[in-house]
Amino acid sequence: MKKYNSEDYFSVINKKTGRKIVDCSDELDALAMVAFDPQNRTITRNKFMMGPVVDIEMPKALPTNEIVAVHTVNEEKFDEYFDNLLKPNQTKLPEGKQEPVII
Repeated sequence: MKKYNSEDYFSVINKKTGRKIVDCSDELDALAMVAFDPQNRTITRNKFMMGPVVDIEMPKALPTNEIVAVHTVNEEKFDEYFDNLLKPNQTKLPEGKQEPVII
């Protein structure tokens, strides 16, 4: 198996419109595509251009030493407040006034 050259690729272009038909990693494949319509197709050789590489270092965890949560509750209401934290918010939906649907 032939190893592809990772720096070059070949584009088959329509001569009349200038639009790209296909990109090929092998020159022989591009020549085969041109052979279908040699009067209207041409090949261009292109090089891969490596873009800039940026290394980003991410912290593994958010710093928690500067977070302060302040919430004051009156002693008399503490038990009620604590119970409300444990219970999910329950809202009662209004009763419907329509006839029930029987399937």
